[in-house]
This record gives sequence, C-alpha cells and structure tokens, in this order.
Amino acid sequence: MKVHIGNKPHQPEALANPVGLHRIHSPSSRRGYLSAGLVGVFMLFFLLAVLIGVSIFFDLMGIGETAVDNTTTPWGVIIFALLIFIPLHEFLHMIWYPKFGFSAQTTLIIWPQKLRFGVYYAGCISRRRWLWMRIAPLLVLSFIPTCLLILLYIVPIPYSYNAFLQLLMLANTIGSGGDVVAILFVMRQVPRSTDICFHEGKAYWR
Repeated sequence: MKVHIGNKPHQPEALANPVGLHRIHSPSSRRGYLSAGLVGVFMLFFLLAVLIGVSIFFDLMGIGETAVDNTTTPWGVIIFALLIFIPLHEFLHMIWYPKFGFSAQTTLIIWPQKLRFGVYYAGCISRRRWLWMRIAPLLVLSFIPTCLLILLYIVPIPYSYNAFLQLLMLANTIGSGGDVVAILFVMRQVPRSTDICFHEGKAYWR
C-alpha cells in the first residue's frame, strides 16, 4: 500500500474506451453530491424512525430503561466519534481490496489541509466484491450501532456510550449516501459475474 499526502496524485487522461473495458458512467459532481446528501438524510431518517418506533413500543409494553442520565455533555466522546468514523469508514472499504488493501495497487490519501482521508485502488475486482466493499461501512457503522441501541434500550448504560453509538450512526449514515448512490449506478449498468476496473482514475467493467 502506498501513502500519499495531499490531493490524490495527478493521473493522465483516461482512454475513451480501453480495450476490453466498458465505461461506467456516473452523475456530474453537483448531481452526485446532491443525490448522496439526499440518500444519506433519507437513510438517517429511516434509522431514527426505527429507533423511535422501538422505544415507543417498549414504553407501551412497560419494559426497558433508557440510558443512565448524565447532565454533563460528553464532549470527549463526541469529538472522538467525529474523528474516528471517517478512518473506520475508509478502513472497511479498504479491507475488501486484494490483500486486505495492502497491495501496491492501493493508495492511502491523507490531505490534512482539506481534512480529507480516503483510499483509492487501481486494478480490477469482482462486481460482487466491489458491492460488499461499498456497503460494508453502512452495515458495520450504521446498522450494527442501530441494533445495539435497540438492544441496549432495556439495559441501563452510561450516557457517554449511548451518545457515542448515536453519533457514530448519525455521521456514518449521512456519509454513506455516496456509497449507496454508487451501488445503484453499478447495479444498473454492470452485468453480474463481471469485474469492475479502475483505470487512470475512471471506472469500467469487463
């Protein structure tokens, strides 16, 4: 794995149609950011609705306890959750690449000035593996914390733990909107049992 500090390395213009590869078309930057934001907010509302519905159900059944009250805002936990969710999100993407992301084809991008952190891959992986790579952060950092919050509703726990799970779920769900949009585009354009390739900064299938 290579590490690059700053913006991702400049790459020459990609060929219009490399031999044996079919271009995967993506939306414009403005449309892509808008779609990612809307999808992220929709997923967050859905998970929050699930949590609210479960809490109402437990209250009506007379079971469960809320988290232990704490009048002090756990700022340390809040800052930690905000700092850790992006590296965890990218790590869960990275481990689905060949050699768990530690091959020479993987580049870790750290751009301190823009507070950006990401993983880029140059090569081909199966469509199925790519889909799991894309959905993994949403499953691990959003759906699992939501399930834990439901299970922990009947167990009194320190408020800081509850706040950490809530904030991790919130931030990652919104941040996963782009992953879901990418999945929808790939499922629509790329046939099953094919490979997805990254060539000179652009995505193709073969």
